[in-house]
Amino acid sequence: MKYIINGATYYVELHGEGQALLLLHGFSGNHEQWTPFIESWTAEHQLIIVDLLGHGKSEANADYNRYHTEQTVTDLVELLDQLYIESAIVLGYSMGGRIALSMAQLAPSKVNGLILESTSPGLASLEERQARMDSDEALASKIEQHGIDWFADYWAELPLFASLKLLPLEEQEAIDQQRRSNKPQGLANSLRGIGTGAQPSWWDHMEHITKPTLLIVGESDMKFRKIAELMMQRMNQPYKQLEIVSEAGHNVHMEQPHKFDTIVKRYLSMRKGMV
Repeated sequence: MKYIINGATYYVELHGEGQALLLLHGFSGNHEQWTPFIESWTAEHQLIIVDLLGHGKSEANADYNRYHTEQTVTDLVELLDQLYIESAIVLGYSMGGRIALSMAQLAPSKVNGLILESTSPGLASLEERQARMDSDEALASKIEQHGIDWFADYWAELPLFASLKLLPLEEQEAIDQQRRSNKPQGLANSLRGIGTGAQPSWWDHMEHITKPTLLIVGESDMKFRKIAELMMQRMNQPYKQLEIVSEAGHNVHMEQPHKFDTIVKRYLSMRKGMV
């Protein structure tokens, strides 16, 4: 279903009833990455599955400022308000996890729990942020110049996603089709507006997160394992948990869906008991 949110058109799927669970995909993904979990998670929760701007069936706005972290959080808060949802558990993968963290910082009353898969609080120094913005701008320009098929081929060969090649061919093709369903302008402006360099750094604010937080990373994803361990050290709250999933890389929910489902449902059951 399409929702007009602060002037932009978002595609949103709603499934089930109960405590709200907002699902945010990663860069170049869309709502379909959560499809395998709908039946399991709707047993006791209402799922709000969003195509973020520039992705899937949502608008690919021509102004990259429209994608900024603060504006994206404002949009998601407005979506929850339109749905008469007071607060939600927010589950985000990679880019979606960075947005989930930003929601917890910028709109804490709307977040009553966090599930963060393979994500980070951004980059700590201005130098790192500028270097990343420069590299993201270079990639954005190439996407606009060469098109979505070039991007999909390039993205699939990044070392970060090497473990996806261990999946059955049918599943690899489905992931590839998700990437190719995006518009070049949407992905390019997403990089410019809400890339890792462009977003605020939350490293010095991790202690402000007070809601129960679950971190999920793949055992072979060494970069994000280290980030998750550092995040655990920075958080100062009664409930924080890190799950390192064996035989998985960056895309835990795709590479080990049964383990991912079990971990998430365990958290949701715990969170329900705390309410």
